[in-house]
Amino acid sequence: MFMAQMSYGQTDSIPSQKLDTIFIQSSRINSTLKKLPASVSVYQATPDDATRQQLSLQEFTQQSPGLFAQNTNNFAQDLRISIRGFGARAAFGIRGIKLIVDGIPETTPDGQGQLDNLTLGIIDRIEIIKGPSSSLYGNASGGVIDIQTIDKVEKPFSNWKGSVGSYGFQNFQATGGINSENATYIFHGNYVASDGYRDQSGFKQVNTNFKAKFDISDRLTIKALLNYSDSPEADDPGSLTLEAVQENRRQARDRNILFETGEAIRQFKVGISTTWTKNKFTTVDGYLFYNNRQFDGKLPFEFGGIVDLGRDYLGQGASITYSKGRNTVKAGYDFGYQNDNRQRFRNLEGTQGDQTLDQKERFTNVGVYVTDHFAIDQWYFTGGIRFDYNKLTADDAFLSNGDDSGDITLNAVNPSIGVNYAFAKAHSVYTNFSTSFETPALSELSANPNGDQGFNEDLEAQKASNYEVGFKGQFANRFRYQIAFFRIDTRDDLVPFELEAFPDRTFFRNAGRTERNGVEVEGIYAFAKAWTISAAYTYSDFTYDDFTTPNGTFDGNVLPGIPEHLGNIGIQYRSEKGFYAGIQVNIVGLQYANDSNDTEVEGYENISLRGGYDFNYKNVTIQPYIGVNNLLDQEYTDNVRINAFGGRFFEPAPGFNGYGGVVIKI
Repeated sequence: MFMAQMSYGQTDSIPSQKLDTIFIQSSRINSTLKKLPASVSVYQATPDDATRQQLSLQEFTQQSPGLFAQNTNNFAQDLRISIRGFGARAAFGIRGIKLIVDGIPETTPDGQGQLDNLTLGIIDRIEIIKGPSSSLYGNASGGVIDIQTIDKVEKPFSNWKGSVGSYGFQNFQATGGINSENATYIFHGNYVASDGYRDQSGFKQVNTNFKAKFDISDRLTIKALLNYSDSPEADDPGSLTLEAVQENRRQARDRNILFETGEAIRQFKVGISTTWTKNKFTTVDGYLFYNNRQFDGKLPFEFGGIVDLGRDYLGQGASITYSKGRNTVKAGYDFGYQNDNRQRFRNLEGTQGDQTLDQKERFTNVGVYVTDHFAIDQWYFTGGIRFDYNKLTADDAFLSNGDDSGDITLNAVNPSIGVNYAFAKAHSVYTNFSTSFETPALSELSANPNGDQGFNEDLEAQKASNYEVGFKGQFANRFRYQIAFFRIDTRDDLVPFELEAFPDRTFFRNAGRTERNGVEVEGIYAFAKAWTISAAYTYSDFTYDDFTTPNGTFDGNVLPGIPEHLGNIGIQYRSEKGFYAGIQVNIVGLQYANDSNDTEVEGYENISLRGGYDFNYKNVTIQPYIGVNNLLDQEYTDNVRINAFGGRFFEPAPGFNGYGGVVIKI
């Protein structure tokens, strides 16, 4: 995941095959990858990224060990990402992982995250911190995904992209950048659509993004962003039984067709961030943002099967960093407020019926933290602590069946400590310890298995303790590696399940304890001027240590939805004459679909190819390209619905498919 940087507006050239020093900013205090006592993967964009299909963030993150992505083809349920198993439980979207885009939190205070408004065409850099990160960011058990979009413009430019592919896929983009002595402006628009591989799986989406950077003085920088996303159509074909998959992989579930399941989303986000360098020792940072999301969804059941959700999410934070000599300390706070207006109606085979729920749900978070980095000789020490105040409130406005209003307070204190020792010029060993917490999301709390309104007050926050030892280094600026061994003990894991009395609804309960042991290995080798090879491997031994439900005792069983073995190999080639090609091989091992481990989901090998040619005509660069997914035409499961009732665990993935297009850079 380590690739050379290319600023937009430059003339494209062969990326340098020297592996330069990588700096990490998602650790709150800037550090180098070599020194930081934690497992961090970094993806740095290259000019060839413009020729990706850009259908899912998984295309950019699949080479990070410890990270597993599913549901890349059901756009009504959103991409599901897990890091070290955290996030695998999500019924939709991303849970337990902190998402940050351009310095602004994308994850809501209750831990929900969606990336359907992310413009993949302007990604510049991705940092992935693996392991509990609550001492840095609060409600985050699995880690942090920090995404930066392009903000450098060396000269005015405009990029145009058109792409088509299998199953009616279309992707059209326009990106422009202008600059002056003290300001930079970047505009981006994207239209993407597809009929989908399965019946009733099409979607359409329009994203627009504006980003500006103002250098007010040598000491003060202000950044502003504006984002609007409109997805009027995202159909949900539903999950199938194994028998239905074998009968017809491309069919939608009959109930999903009957109830016309899917969603429509509109989202608006505006944010501003500042950096003020007071003097050579002190820096002050701050951010402020507002996010509005309107969600309309249809689910495959009648009672409460139509959802109308309006969400207001705002946040503000500030920090001060003091650095002198070998010591850097940072103190700050984050404030987040989430207000969900949730209404449900009867789904009368796609038509809205009587109202069944009218509930306002609020989540207020205030987090205060201090973190410190200290260097002495070959040693590098980090430490931090954070206190989070979390108050969850439900106001029941549907009073015909009684008043189920209430509130819950879930506070947490989380420390972390790490040490790195450089035992050779370019090699080091590190260890760290950290704790984390993860609250139930508001949508999870409002799903009551007893049928009541209000919150399910039996749900507790999930807590984890992480122990990690690792090695990292590089040889002759050509080969870089990282190896991490970890153990995570959790309490009160949030686990999804379904009930016969409420078909197709997902509920949650706490598991007693789990034990997670794993190994993560990654490396990249620039073995020739035009060739680069990268590889990653993850071993996950995740089991229930203490878990009893009305359906049985599952002590010693493997956590579902997470493969024991996960591997990735990538080979990239780019010639001086403009030809480039890449091959990506994903190897996913067997996983289980339920807590009882009586249903196995077979592993698979997914091979993708991508290639093209660059040529210049006057001052214009033209990049035609083609790509192929699932080269071996393997029949595998794109998404596993954990603990689904009636054996409906499987969402089939597309077979052999392709795409092609052209990028024009002016």
